[in-house]
Amino acid sequence: MTSPQGFVSRAEIARLAQVKRPAVSNWERRHKEYPRPRLVEGEQLFLVEAVLEWLDQRRIPSNALLADERPGATFGERFRRNLASPAAQLPQARPAFRSELPTTADLWRTLERLRGTYDIVRYRDLVLSLIYTRAQDRVEWSDVLAGSRGDATARTTPIVSKLRTGDTALNVDTNISAELVEFADTAVGELGGAGAFRALLDRFAMLERKRGGEFYTPPSVVRVLVDVLAAEAPGEIYDPCCGSGEILLTAALQTPGLTVHGDALNAEALVLAKMNMALHGVDAKLGSQSIDVLSRPDQALSSYSYIVANPPFGIRDWSREDPALNRSWLYGPPPRGNADFAWLQLVLERLEPGGRAAVVMPAGAAFRGGRERVIRQAMVADGCIESVIALPPMLFYGTAIGATIWVLHRSTHPRQELLLVDATGLGRLSQRARREFSEEDHEAIRDVLANWRAGVVPAREALPTAVVTAEELSSSDYDLTPGKYAIRKPAASTDDCRQDIATLLRELDRLQEQAARADLAMDQVIRRAQILESPFGELPPGWREVTLVDISELTSGPFTRFTRASDDGSVGVVKPRNLDGGRISGTFDRVDEDTAGKLANYRLAEGDIVCTRTGTFGRHALVTSAHEGWICGTGLIRIRPREAVDPQYLSDYLSSPWVLDWLTRNSAGSVLPSINTRVLGTLPVVLPPAEVQGTIGRTLHALSDKITAHEQIARTTVALRNALFPLLTSGRVIPPE
Repeated sequence: MTSPQGFVSRAEIARLAQVKRPAVSNWERRHKEYPRPRLVEGEQLFLVEAVLEWLDQRRIPSNALLADERPGATFGERFRRNLASPAAQLPQARPAFRSELPTTADLWRTLERLRGTYDIVRYRDLVLSLIYTRAQDRVEWSDVLAGSRGDATARTTPIVSKLRTGDTALNVDTNISAELVEFADTAVGELGGAGAFRALLDRFAMLERKRGGEFYTPPSVVRVLVDVLAAEAPGEIYDPCCGSGEILLTAALQTPGLTVHGDALNAEALVLAKMNMALHGVDAKLGSQSIDVLSRPDQALSSYSYIVANPPFGIRDWSREDPALNRSWLYGPPPRGNADFAWLQLVLERLEPGGRAAVVMPAGAAFRGGRERVIRQAMVADGCIESVIALPPMLFYGTAIGATIWVLHRSTHPRQELLLVDATGLGRLSQRARREFSEEDHEAIRDVLANWRAGVVPAREALPTAVVTAEELSSSDYDLTPGKYAIRKPAASTDDCRQDIATLLRELDRLQEQAARADLAMDQVIRRAQILESPFGELPPGWREVTLVDISELTSGPFTRFTRASDDGSVGVVKPRNLDGGRISGTFDRVDEDTAGKLANYRLAEGDIVCTRTGTFGRHALVTSAHEGWICGTGLIRIRPREAVDPQYLSDYLSSPWVLDWLTRNSAGSVLPSINTRVLGTLPVVLPPAEVQGTIGRTLHALSDKITAHEQIARTTVALRNALFPLLTSGRVIPPE
């Protein structure tokens, strides 16, 4: 039975998986990814395909294996075997229920089809706003759909009005298709408001990759943070950079009775967090703050018994002057070029005596030198670090590198030693080559911290750990990398490694197919290209060489004092740090509407190009509708193409190595190179006819798609090599001769 159809009840799942009935309820309660029930003929039932997909990822404990089952067998194998048996006796009156959107994967496929030309960030805001509005007011939504079947505009107008009112309003498009409105209605009906919002939030974060990590923390990391924090009610929990609120939400649901507080670093994240909390029935006190909170002089701030955070890593220009000059610090001024230890000290400042915090940090925070080494030494001496936990790679969206969790506390009687935990060997690769923790992994991390707090030295065979003192750390430059001290447990079993390798091979197959499509698209474009014989140095008829100022308007960003962010700012400011890979992303400064009004000459429009004017040349980004009306910040030049110029073509042209070489040769200054609008305006630009500009853009995009596909293949191949290496060098895998 390769494609089982139909529905099963909880009792039938227990019978087919050969577990006790409470075990099924336990799976459903403890695992957010467990399939959601559907209401079929008045009964809550589960789609067989969804149950099997989940059970295929869950191994049967060795002490629960049946006589004919191999070590490493999954509950999915057992379920499938029993389902195929004539004795399965599933009710015949339950046909496969064919709803329009039966699974989360189908939800996503439908959304992709309806996306059209939407920028992904703007599309995310629109879809999640629709889900939230539909979940909050089902009656009015249904009335709108039922009363205006023949008039799409009449159907969507009241919906748009609701989206743009209240404290959960995002700047969404007014041109909403009726099909998208119906999608939101069906999605909430199938998964519930909270379930649909959570599932789609995760998918959008995965699609946005690095940008997604700025507003969303993956479930495995959230669970570890909440577990090691071990908050107890009553108490107050706070997140200074709460993103879409998933960490606070998990803590509140796991420990009812906590008073929830949080601040977001931009207006979009704040709205997402408010929606997320409201849909899950959590009363949270949420606000916003700019990155300036790190460098403000000491002030009376609220303190909390628990703090949890996943701050943005490595913010460079977080302080407008040397941090040593602008405020006092608990353990020493952080470097101006990296805000990681500013976040750690902010958390400790806001922690009540006896309180505890859990903060995600990049791996480098545990060993970097300079000011950061001095701060680590002071923190170790003060006893405020309870533990550092090293996480495995591939947990986060958009990056394969690992991270650490720092568990901090403010105790009147601090311990003179700290616990280092090496959890880099935990987790299992999912089908999309992203690592996720199992229930057993979470229990291992939670138990090792609980034992440590109870005064019991953790057993090293359960998880590699080390208990170190300040004296021991002083001899290693206060390097807190757990892997340097923790004794590793034996290598993973062959079955574990085999499953990881199988997952990577499946991902390679998928990427090879994607690369083949990209290769075909590129070959079709290149093979159709005509190579003309023309005198060297001459352009085809209709082509011309112009200067940048001939085809665009160039404007330098305003002075810094005009773009200082305010806590209640509603208009974003794009700065050099926000240019990444041709896109605008990252943590944004903001200004209020009054200030933005005074900066009208520096507003951005869709199709503008912003580029750096000092430091590293060649960094630029094309402005999309997501950043329409924002402010061009200090350190940037706004290039506004004239009508005859395709903005995408000009952006691609500015990416060429020749342009980068020209910028380097024509810049002023040796220590900090810079270029002004007058010089940049003299940049020679080859300008084809308008229709040819679009063709060139499609050709370059085909090449970019091929580069992206092969880069992903290279990363996955590296992961496969790393997974095979210990097997090859231990004799457990014998390669063919």
